[in-house]
Amino acid sequence: MATNLLRRRLIATLAGAAGVAGVPLRARAAAPVDARIDSRLLTCWSDTPDRPSAFQAGLLGAPARALALPARGHDIAWHPARDGSALVVARRPGTFLVRWHVATGREIARFEADDEFRFEGHLAFRPDGRVLYATETDLITGDGRIGVFDALSLERLATWPCGGIGPHAVEWLADGRLAVAVGGILTLPETGRVKRNLGDMDPSLSFLDGTSGRLVSQHRPADPFMSVRHIAQTASGDIAVSMQNEGQVARPLFALLRGKQLVYGEADPGLLERCGRYAGDIVSVGEYFAVSCTMAGVTALWVANGRAGALFETNRVCATTSHGARLVVTGDGGDVWEIDPEVGAKGGSAIRHSRLPLALDNHASLLI
Repeated sequence: MATNLLRRRLIATLAGAAGVAGVPLRARAAAPVDARIDSRLLTCWSDTPDRPSAFQAGLLGAPARALALPARGHDIAWHPARDGSALVVARRPGTFLVRWHVATGREIARFEADDEFRFEGHLAFRPDGRVLYATETDLITGDGRIGVFDALSLERLATWPCGGIGPHAVEWLADGRLAVAVGGILTLPETGRVKRNLGDMDPSLSFLDGTSGRLVSQHRPADPFMSVRHIAQTASGDIAVSMQNEGQVARPLFALLRGKQLVYGEADPGLLERCGRYAGDIVSVGEYFAVSCTMAGVTALWVANGRAGALFETNRVCATTSHGARLVVTGDGGDVWEIDPEVGAKGGSAIRHSRLPLALDNHASLLI
């Protein structure tokens, strides 16, 4: 009875959501939005905003066919084979990697980590859809690595060192390299998400050869307390990262790779204060990078040249994805926002906002 009521509330919210809310720091402006965007989001969620027990993955527009998870999921992506299947990996330090058919909720393949390693929350595909990469930590040595899997059966094929400890995001780049966000922070299952080495952090953006796993290069932020967490690349090839600040000095949560250097984006003291210390995600949308500043409750834009852009009020925001020239972000209170960056750059912004009776998790992808 309670589950059916929740599903009815969710479907009603998706069908009836309309209007402009959650207006950012600048003036309002009107812009058209896609009324179907909420229902097309593939993501993970918990059954209520206080996350008591039930964890699921699927399309927000089809909650009755969601995949039940044993714990919180984290990264989630459509399979590049375009066969209606998707992959979800456990939130770190996690044990499961699952492929399932989204329209039916039917599980196709599953891999469970053994006692020697844990998943670190992210995955990436080789473009041909045959190989899957996932970030991991070796529980014996504490070293970070990339697990290599058959993308259809989830058979384990190999493991590659990634150049440090605490890897998080992994992305396949246009030139055939794998980019790995090496956070530099050690966590172990027996202490959960406790950070065990903050005095000895070594974060980096690492590049691996996508065929052999050879470490090609590493690029470190100027401040070793800036943990590199997520990666995005524009259509023109610019690469940027979002970060989390474990130090005492305010820094931008965004950096561009320029040559061999990670260079902070432009940020005055006011912007540093508004963005806080914790970035949840990053995505490329048009000429912009959007960074979700989760704890501060804002989404910040930087232009691909590093110049600061608009700032939007988005409470407890985390997941970022794009829909053409628009930005779609979600918050763990069940919020979904659609933002037009170009309008924001001109001094205003249209945000479509809806709220679902769920706790939305950290990452999302749009229906393909």
